[in-house]
Amino acid sequence: MIIAIDTHCILPGQVGGIENYTLALVEGLKLPESPADKLLLITRAENHSLFAPFADERTDVLPLDRPKRNWAQWSKADPDAAGRALADFQQRKADLLIQRRVDLIHFPGNTINPLWLDLPIVLNLHDLQHRHFPEHFTAEEIAGREKWWVRSAERADTLVAASNFVRDDLVAQLRVDREKIFVTPDAFQSTFFDRPAPGQLADLRRKYNLPATFFFYPAAAWPHKNHRRLIQAFLMAGIAESQLLLSGGGQPESSLPKFIADLNASARVRLLGRISTEDLSGLYHLATALVFPSEFEAWSIPIMEAMACGCPVASSSVTSLPQQLGDAGLLFDPTDVPAIAGILRRLAGDESLRHTLAQRGHARVLEFSPQHFIRSIAKAYEFAVTAHRAKKAA
Repeated sequence: MIIAIDTHCILPGQVGGIENYTLALVEGLKLPESPADKLLLITRAENHSLFAPFADERTDVLPLDRPKRNWAQWSKADPDAAGRALADFQQRKADLLIQRRVDLIHFPGNTINPLWLDLPIVLNLHDLQHRHFPEHFTAEEIAGREKWWVRSAERADTLVAASNFVRDDLVAQLRVDREKIFVTPDAFQSTFFDRPAPGQLADLRRKYNLPATFFFYPAAAWPHKNHRRLIQAFLMAGIAESQLLLSGGGQPESSLPKFIADLNASARVRLLGRISTEDLSGLYHLATALVFPSEFEAWSIPIMEAMACGCPVASSSVTSLPQQLGDAGLLFDPTDVPAIAGILRRLAGDESLRHTLAQRGHARVLEFSPQHFIRSIAKAYEFAVTAHRAKKAA
């Protein structure tokens, strides 16, 4: 089977979760268990270098650029010109897929473009957060999601949902046929199973000037990630000579630097911004614990990465997270600052608990290995091909 992955949704540094998922998807599709005899990665100028290293005899990485304009703004300023450019881009994509004799295309980023492609289509619709927390989105963002995400869900032959929570939400909110939704927990890159050498960890501790006790939270600076309550809880916990490290995109432009400065906490709460995969893995290995206070998650890739690295995990008890964590971590109410503070004190003071959580986490994460992931994706692909064939015959 010749499988195409459309990576146009990936803008490095802007959509971290989908970026990490897509990289892990491609890595999985190159495994021996993969249903892909040939893989075509369709890239854009901004992300081509991210995917170019995957090119080999089985994998072609081809750029397909669209006009470097903001589509929404362009459509308002000159709808005719924008419409013609979009139609041209869509036709070039369709022609490429025909030329390469693609059997199925996978869109990992919530939308299908163009909707009229005559191919089996698999779509990751990661969540419907805008219907649960509309206050986190502009009216324009909500309108765009309601238009394109809903149409894409209707067009897809198969939907991939990361958790039972997302599947049930798609059925309830969009009336999607449950039969065509495959629950497949998000993949993560296998490099997190590799333990850095002791010298690398020592170098990393010096690089970031890390104390013996620090808590880690890698997440983009979006409102639902709940950074403020975590910061308040960390300061309330009063753990001597400890720090809270926050990595992820969007931090400099967010309100977090001012929030931390206003609390006079800049020495103890540190914003690292985006960091390399190598440093991320090392910080998981060195951290006292990963603390994940998000108010809404389809599935948490950082929790998977942390468990693979043997890092104890404490997480909020909402949406998909209890299903994901099982008994491998501590759960807390993400709106209860004193409760989070208590969890931090407990983790800092109980080495035996940390050891137990690390062992449970490592055992838990093996259930979500790349091999398990790609076998599940293969079933979704098989269903999409069969469903598309049945629609054409009807």
